[in-house]
Order: sequence, then structure tokens, then C-alpha cells
Amino acid sequence: MKTTRTESAADVANELLSLAAELRASDLHLEPRDGETAVRVRVDGRLRQARVLPRELGERVTARLKALAGMDLTDRRTPQDGRFSRGRTNVRVSALPTLRGETLTVRLLDGGERPRGAESLGFFGTALELYDRMLRAESGLVLIAGPSGSGKSTTLYEMLSTLSGESCSIVTLEDPVEYAMNGVSQVPVNGLAGVRFADGMRAVLRQDPDIVAVGEIRDAESARAVHRAAITGRPVFATVHARNAETLPDRMNDLAVSPGMLAESLRGLVVQRLVRRTCTACGGNGCDNCDGSGYRGRIGAFGCALFADGESAFPARLREADEMLADNCRALAAQGVTTEEEADRARRSV
Repeated sequence: MKTTRTESAADVANELLSLAAELRASDLHLEPRDGETAVRVRVDGRLRQARVLPRELGERVTARLKALAGMDLTDRRTPQDGRFSRGRTNVRVSALPTLRGETLTVRLLDGGERPRGAESLGFFGTALELYDRMLRAESGLVLIAGPSGSGKSTTLYEMLSTLSGESCSIVTLEDPVEYAMNGVSQVPVNGLAGVRFADGMRAVLRQDPDIVAVGEIRDAESARAVHRAAITGRPVFATVHARNAETLPDRMNDLAVSPGMLAESLRGLVVQRLVRRTCTACGGNGCDNCDGSGYRGRIGAFGCALFADGESAFPARLREADEMLADNCRALAAQGVTTEEEADRARRSV
């Protein structure tokens, strides 16, 4: 698709969003370079170049997407975040000033594409049994851990979807809310004007919830608020960025929750990765259906553990979760769901 100087920025922005949707991309990047703007898409976890725009057009398209997301167009020197909806897709936009101009990252969250059921996420065997037991927790913290882009939010939403019902009150604190859920009271943290996270958590607890969920533990304030909520006698579900289970105590300690505090509140743990699925149309050889990559779509690999109050076997349980994750990566390759190469890549990251 050729572009001209007079081409409408609105038309090009719409074409790029449509292209990203067609390719099943999770993210769209607009990156200023010398004399041009590179457009890249992330498909099945991998970035690849999709377009190159003339620099002036790239700046106009960036401005168009910022306007749709409700950002300040006059401010090009401050990081900004915004969002808008496009059909059933929630679009999150992040602008960041760089040496060559503003770079824009657009995340596409398709509310109609989420898997339904733990098995469709990739849970099986012992991991599935432990996952089901976590859902029956009457108190304490259930954590979903993994690196960025490993599908933690999807697992959290699946848990809440399973638990929701007429006899259960669920209240969440999220920043931002990624998917709207029926039967769940979702509170956007950024919508609590001037309210600190800890105060927001206290307000949530006053709503008499059966279950509390936190979209992501990001800092010391949210970590300590989640810990305090988890020891008050109700189940709390949350996600946290952590490389694996064994490093979780150090990660939480950095967030002002000591290993002793973590052992006191933690009742269930899911550690996870996403692995690319072998394309069923070509068996991994590469075809039009997978754009020659040999892969189409992704599936989760999981390790799980349950914990008793302050149990002495806490470190051993963490190791078992990491070992289960590695074993499940190998099992997915043995079943032909993914390749040995992809399974090895995921295992090496644990």
C-alpha cells in the first residue's frame, strides 16, 4: 500500500488498526526513525515490520491515534497513556518521547477472543487439579506470576469468570480494566481521583466482597495492601511480574512484603509462559495461514503450587512449581502442540 503526502492520517490509522486485527496482532508500534516512521506488529509474541511511513505522515498518524485515545496533542515531551474502543476491541495507547520523536505503542485487547475454560488456556494434569483447588480457597492470596506478556491477566479473568455468580460478590482493583466482565464490580484505579491504592483497597473491603482481585501488584503500596487484605479472611487473587516461582520471594521483598509475610498470606501460586502453537494447516512447515512462520496462535504452559499457613516446605513448593512449568513445556512439545525449539525457549526462561 503506497502512501502520499496528502493521504488522510485518519484513513492510514484505520488501515493500520485493521491490518493489526487481520494479523491477530497484540500490539502495534509506530517508531520514528531518520526520515521515516517504522510500523511494526507483535504477532504470537514476536515483533515484525509491517509498514514504513514517510516521517511527516507517521507524525500525523501518531497524532490521530493520540487524539482517539484522549491524549494532549500539544504535549510531545511527556509520557502519556490513553484508550479508546474500536468495535469489540479495547485499544490502549502509550506515547513515549524519544530522541527522534514520539514512539507509540498500541495494545489491542479483543474481548471476543479470550479462551473459555482452564483447559483452553493450557491447564492439564496436576496443574489443572491444583488450579481447581485454588478456586475453592476460602482465604489467603492466590498469585499469578510470570514475565510481561505471559498471559497473566487472561488467567486472572478466567478465574474470576469461573467464580462469578449470583451468590458471589467479586470486586476488583485494576489499572487499567482490560476486559469488562458481567457479574463483577470492576474498579479502575485511575478513576479514583486523588485516592491512593491502599485507600482504594479499604473502600473495596467495605463493599462486603466474597472475593477481591487486583489486576497487578506494581509497587510497595499495592503489595502491602494485597497482603493485608489476604490475611483478613477472604480470598484475594492478583498478578505480579516475576521471572519464576523461586525468585518470587525476592521480588515481593523488593515490594516491601518480606518472605515471612509472603508465607503467611500465600495459599496458591500459578507461574506461566506462553508458547507458540504449531500451525495445524502446515504442521510447522510454513504456509499462508501462518504467514510462513510455522506457528499460529499461542497456548499457556503452567506450574502450580498450594501452600499451608507458614509451612516450612515453602521453598520446596516454589521449586516444584517451576519444575512443573518446565515439564508442561516438554509435554506440549511431545503432544505436537508446539515444537521442541519453542518448548526449549520457554523452559530456558524459567
